[in-house]
Amino acid sequence: MKGGNVSDYADQPCGTPGPMQASAGPRAIRFRGRDTLSLRQLDELNHVPKGTTFRRFKACRADLVEGQDFFRLDAGEHSPLLDSLREEGRIYPSSVHVVLLTESGYQRLMGASC
Repeated sequence: MKGGNVSDYADQPCGTPGPMQASAGPRAIRFRGRDTLSLRQLDELNHVPKGTTFRRFKACRADLVEGQDFFRLDAGEHSPLLDSLREEGRIYPSSVHVVLLTESGYQRLMGASC
């Protein structure tokens, strides 16, 4: 889906809590019918310094499938959504383009030896 209306990506209740939606964990970002988390949310979830998940993502990028394991949101195409996520503190204030990881992407990232 192209476009950038915030309502196109509205949060929706998730099913049973899992790695992407722990009961006390971050609120999943619903994008293209998938529950995702931003790299900031994953840094905070794992109690690691800013940029840790991004560096892991970059190292393992070749093993991940865009549209299945992650989504890259371009600032020009998704600016309303990114503005909303920034205001909510769900992405870093300095983020221009954003990577959202799906549960499968997160599991691959955590299990990878990259």
